[in-house]
Amino acid sequence: MPQRLIAIDVGAGTADIVIRQPDEPAENSVKLVVPSQTQVVATRIRAATHAGAAVLFHGPTMGGGADTRAMKEHTTAGLPFLATPSAARSFADDLERARARGVEVIGEEEAAAALRRGTLPTGSGRREIVAVRSGDVDAAALREALTTLGVATAFDGGAIAVQDHGFTPGGSNRAYRFSLWERAVRERCALPDLFYRADRDEIPERLTRMQAAAGCLRELVPDPLPLLAGDTGPAALLGALSDTRTRAAGAAHEAGGPAHGAAGPADAAAGAAGGATVLVNIGNGHTIAAVERDGRLAAVYEHHTRRLDGPRLVAHLRRFLAGELTNDEVRADGGHGAVLHEPLPADVPLLVTGPNRRLLDGTGLSVRHPAPWGDMMIAGSVGLIEAFALKAD
Repeated sequence: MPQRLIAIDVGAGTADIVIRQPDEPAENSVKLVVPSQTQVVATRIRAATHAGAAVLFHGPTMGGGADTRAMKEHTTAGLPFLATPSAARSFADDLERARARGVEVIGEEEAAAALRRGTLPTGSGRREIVAVRSGDVDAAALREALTTLGVATAFDGGAIAVQDHGFTPGGSNRAYRFSLWERAVRERCALPDLFYRADRDEIPERLTRMQAAAGCLRELVPDPLPLLAGDTGPAALLGALSDTRTRAAGAAHEAGGPAHGAAGPADAAAGAAGGATVLVNIGNGHTIAAVERDGRLAAVYEHHTRRLDGPRLVAHLRRFLAGELTNDEVRADGGHGAVLHEPLPADVPLLVTGPNRRLLDGTGLSVRHPAPWGDMMIAGSVGLIEAFALKAD
């Protein structure tokens, strides 16, 4: 494993960043929980809207969400919104859909010329152009922030997680994204197989956002250094599992026995679940429940957090784990789907992470909140570091 590793877990609300150095205790790692780039970009677009300026959106494809909403507000205000093809695909895989929302898609050369001019001709004169850079990682800003904090910005490897729906022009990217989960559960994929070595060109061609995010991180972890990429769901699952192993080892130490023989909280939870571990990650954008059994993916449920409250989520989880919740029902409700290898006991304990984990407070479910390295918010980043170790040569 590289001596110095940076891991970035990109969500809809925050980007959670950890810098791991093996010669330091994990709890002393540099940790940053900052607004995700979709939030930062949305703020910049809204500032241009308030100023009555045109926006030129350029750079790599990134996640949607807040930036898409800000773009719609800008075009609804009757203001010009120009975007290069790669940046425009942050809003829609089908560029015609982006154009229908008021985005003027222009070529790279035309964009460069517009940036040089700095203004856009209008019927009554010229309008200022505000350039907004796309991308799930702003490497230059992150490097500057770390430098200001006295943190070295030379890394030996990196890892990044995003929620990629897959390039699906003319189709449902929700359905495509979940088809990947269905196949992984059907094939009982080992957890490390859900991550890709970008330095070996393992990222599937249709995962264009993941490829772009890895490209952004390349500005901090240059070729040919090892670089890992994956989805935020498996990353959170591995991070939660890391915490349960740590707790089990601690319980063994206190009992005076070997760590590998401990019957700690993780073992008790797995025993009650028939050897499975159930994670529920309630993020700002997505809620994902993932089941691990013997190191392999055994079930996935995915929905949009904004469509859920506590009672609805509890009902979905109970039916999901019993094998009663269908893909069609979840998709009709605006979510992604549900797939389960085999039903689990009704009283299965849940490891719950994510900034909206309070949705399951006081619901009667058996809930525990893992906090890898003492911080629940970095579960995904810790999971990336775990995945990196598992995928290392």
